[in-house]
Amino acid sequence: MKIKIGIDAIDYYVPPIALRIDELAKARDIPPGKLEKGLGLHAMSLTDVNEDAASLAANALLRLIENNKIDPTTIGRIYLGTESAIDAAKPTSTYAVGAVEDKLTDQFGERCFKNCDVVDLTFACIGATYN
Repeated sequence: MKIKIGIDAIDYYVPPIALRIDELAKARDIPPGKLEKGLGLHAMSLTDVNEDAASLAANALLRLIENNKIDPTTIGRIYLGTESAIDAAKPTSTYAVGAVEDKLTDQFGERCFKNCDVVDLTFACIGATYN
């Protein structure tokens, strides 16, 4: 078996609802060019009423596993970068992993992430530098 070191795979999920930046700028009385040219933004994703930080992370994790044909029992650690925690009592990553674990039970068995560490990096903008 070939041992890999480092990040083996990465994925993301973007909600399907979007707001055009020029509409946001108009509603906020901001010159559209400040956001479009200054920041390079053209649209902003918005979560639906049934989505939160954990469901966004769960969708990204499920995509990661499916797109890369990964057996979740072989994953040693999952990092979740977020600045939108669900509550202050439990890491958002545990909610995400639990949801994906439920989805994959038929294929990989119950508790397929039981030997996997999950870590929240609360300051997502710089979190990747801490590994």
